[in-house]
Amino acid sequence: MKVILGNQLGLLRDAAGFTQERPAEVLGCTQQKIAHIEGGSGIQLTELNALLDLYGADEADRDYARALQAESKHRTKRGAFSTRFRQYLRLLVDMEPSCSRYSSYQALVVPGLLQTEDYSRTNARAWRPSLSAKEIDKYAADRIARQTVLDNVDQKFWFIIDEAALRRTEGGPVMKAQIMKLVETIDRPNVELQIVPFSVGYYMGQGHDYTIFGYDTKPAVDIIYLEQHDGGEYVDNSKRTARYLTLWDHQKAAASGPEQTRRTLLEIAATL
Repeated sequence: MKVILGNQLGLLRDAAGFTQERPAEVLGCTQQKIAHIEGGSGIQLTELNALLDLYGADEADRDYARALQAESKHRTKRGAFSTRFRQYLRLLVDMEPSCSRYSSYQALVVPGLLQTEDYSRTNARAWRPSLSAKEIDKYAADRIARQTVLDNVDQKFWFIIDEAALRRTEGGPVMKAQIMKLVETIDRPNVELQIVPFSVGYYMGQGHDYTIFGYDTKPAVDIIYLEQHDGGEYVDNSKRTARYLTLWDHQKAAASGPEQTRRTLLEIAATL
């Protein structure tokens, strides 16, 4: 939470047009302290409020920043934060560009960071009650906008997708374009993509979607996001996290390598 909050304060400062020297003057501290705060060292509530005032933050950003600060203070060694943090979706979006390592397993749907706009729209039309055309437009636009995170070559992204996700629809041009985008993704320098083919049969953890957000802090931190129908759960309990890291290793072993994955994708695309 401290890392996410520091990242948000850096974004607010940049939007306000300040260097780190200006907030340092307001807090009566050194520029190095501001750098540490933005790097995730944490901040006191009085200092946070002063910076929010300086940056002219709106009420939504103020509430979010204070919730992050409070959450970072209330954590216990037993870990696990989920329902207590109400703005879990915003947290998910903010973790994507702030983590060092991003690992995602999806069984039935292409991961959001790899979706085409048409595929995203097709997914949105399956929701019930049905979304309006305006809501679908916004959903697709927001999802595509999030994909710019993949352009940061300092971050590492690894995706494992079950073949079922590629066979879920009736096929056609939408799915073919989606598969060809996955083929292009393989050539990104900071992205790994593996497909678990049907020929593998049953394998450990199949069908349970999750994402691992890895932070190269000291000590290193791994946060697991468990996707659910009506929300999501964030897990940082060391024992549960370790189990998911082990699961990830097993699923990497079950999945095809990058070049075999490329061939599998092209073979499926050729049938559409």
